[in-house]
Amino acid sequence: MGPPVPAHLRPPFAIYRLRVNGLPTAVGTFFSKAHPELRIHVENRMEVGAHELLLEGRVFGPDAGVSAPGWEAEIAGHPETLDVDIRAEGPNVAHFRITQQTASLHEVVRRHRLLTRYPLILQNGIMRFETVATAAQVRGVVRELRKRNGVAEVEAVRHGRVTMGSLGLGPAQETVFRAAMNGGYFDLPRGITVTGLAEQLRLSKSAVSETLTRIEKRLAEAALQLALV
Repeated sequence: MGPPVPAHLRPPFAIYRLRVNGLPTAVGTFFSKAHPELRIHVENRMEVGAHELLLEGRVFGPDAGVSAPGWEAEIAGHPETLDVDIRAEGPNVAHFRITQQTASLHEVVRRHRLLTRYPLILQNGIMRFETVATAAQVRGVVRELRKRNGVAEVEAVRHGRVTMGSLGLGPAQETVFRAAMNGGYFDLPRGITVTGLAEQLRLSKSAVSETLTRIEKRLAEAALQLALV
C-alpha cells in the first residue's frame, strides 16, 4: 500500500442520489413490481461466497407483517434466490434475510468502487440509493447501468464534508461507534470492553459485538474506496 494521498490531490467527493429502474433479473425488482404497494428497505448487504450476496432489511406496507409468511415461497421461486427468511415485526412491517446470487447492480457498484449508503429503497421495481463518490465514478456507473437496462439517473447531488453518516453507518451503528470511541474501545489498551458497552447501551453482548464487526468492516471498505489510506 502506498503513502496517503495528499488532501489537495484527492478527487472531490459528493453525495449523489441515484435512481435505477431495477435490473430485470434482480430478486428485488421482481418482488417489488409484483407488490407495488410495498416499500422495501435493504439495510445491509454482505458477500457470503464467491458469487453469493446476503441481503437484510425490512418491508413496509399495508398488512406487510400479515402477508410475510406467504412471500417466502414466492421469493424462493426466483432463479437467483438461494435462501429466504421473512418474519413479521408488526402488522405493517416484516424483516427479511435473503441469500441470492450476486446481483448485477452490486457488481457494477463494486467495480466502480462506489460507497453506498443505507437503506437502499425499492418500490415498484425502482431502486433509489445514495452514494459517496466522485463525478467520474457516478458517470461510469450510470453509463454501465444504462447499457444493461436503459434507466439510470442522478436525482440529486449534495456537496460537503464526508461524515460518519456519509460513510454508510446507520443511526444504530453510529450510536454504538460513538459509544465505543468515547469509552476508549479502540484505544490500546482498551478503555472499555464489549460487555461494558453492552451494559452502557442496554443491548446484548452479541448484538454489540456483531455491530462493531460490521462497523469495522464498513469503515475499512470506506477507507479503501475513498482513497483515505
